[in-house]
Amino acid sequence: MAAHEIRALKQAAGLTPTEWQSRREAFVSNALASGLRRQQTGVRWFVKFCVHARGRAPMTDLNRHSPWEEQLEATQLLMDFAVWLAVSRPSGRPISAKTIGKYLSQVKMWHRQEFFRDIIGDDYGQLKEMLKGIARTVAQPPKLERWGVRTQDLAESMHATLNPASALDSNWFAALTCAFCGLLRAAEFSLQPGETFDPARHLTRADVSFVTEADGVEYAIIRMRPAKRTGATKSVPLVLGGGGSLLDPVRALKHLLDVDPVPRAQEATTPLFRQGGQRPFTVTQVRGAVKHLMESLGLDPSKFGAHSLRIGGATAALSAGLSPAAIRAAGRWASDVYILYTRCNMHAAVQLASVIGSTSFEDTERGIRFADEELLLMPDEMPALRFDEYLSTDMLEDLEEEA
Repeated sequence: MAAHEIRALKQAAGLTPTEWQSRREAFVSNALASGLRRQQTGVRWFVKFCVHARGRAPMTDLNRHSPWEEQLEATQLLMDFAVWLAVSRPSGRPISAKTIGKYLSQVKMWHRQEFFRDIIGDDYGQLKEMLKGIARTVAQPPKLERWGVRTQDLAESMHATLNPASALDSNWFAALTCAFCGLLRAAEFSLQPGETFDPARHLTRADVSFVTEADGVEYAIIRMRPAKRTGATKSVPLVLGGGGSLLDPVRALKHLLDVDPVPRAQEATTPLFRQGGQRPFTVTQVRGAVKHLMESLGLDPSKFGAHSLRIGGATAALSAGLSPAAIRAAGRWASDVYILYTRCNMHAAVQLASVIGSTSFEDTERGIRFADEELLLMPDEMPALRFDEYLSTDMLEDLEEEA
């Protein structure tokens, strides 16, 4: 036996059962982000419902081979939870059937990752029918109306209200410019409620690099992880081309690094966009900043939110004549096409941010949305969705941060 094998075995033998358990839990928690799932709205409401309304534990010990009576009881528990959300309105506001479905999905994924088994076995048919019934018989709240930020409006408001000599304002200018031109979700460049900054998961200064081609074309690459893939590593290269006539993410990023520099040794632990020190922006702050900027132009702030940047950027891309497939790829809409997009067509990837940053537009209907995944799928790309997919995290609306 080799010496390194002997050392490894001795090290393993020296760990106590408690240490083994601690390490297992740490790795599993990091991989599944289960701590974050406990903080999701649906999970929090479900635990309260089970404990305070039903006087029972929120977990079950079932599988597809469990007795039918036990599976039925667990199914009815989730059905009662759905009824409670629809009728009792625990949040104080009406809850739509679609949101209830989202909460059920959160409970399902939380239970599977916390207890390594599905909460009700293998049948979701009754829940699917119940959601349809709720949608048809219970008055549904109006859809959240969100307008997209227009390129010219974002540029005008930021130039008028942000001071380029201020480190904080430069962080905001770069963050909002990159979010708009890169079709970023707010959760991809700021913290969601309950999150703490983790350099392994969130953007840092070390995740940015700049490239200048022989022909003078300049672009930035931000190494990021997909916001909707729990446990994913920073494997997605976001390519941002420079030269936009209204918004230029490359110039904004370079200015940020000049005005708010950090020592090279600290780049990997410093948030890319920050409000000072090790404090990144939050989704709530991004939402407030967008509302403030649009209000400064005399627009109704209630029509805008954090997702308005992504909607506006996609609308600008469409106005510039880019195809829905290219927009979907660039915006990472429920697709792996971005891999082909960045590796096989780097020139197009570089151009896209520049095109978005140069295209002003007038949306004929300010309520136009690019929030739903299916809006960027071609007809022949729409599969027949099973209920299990309907409740999956990947199929939830991008407007999660607006809830």
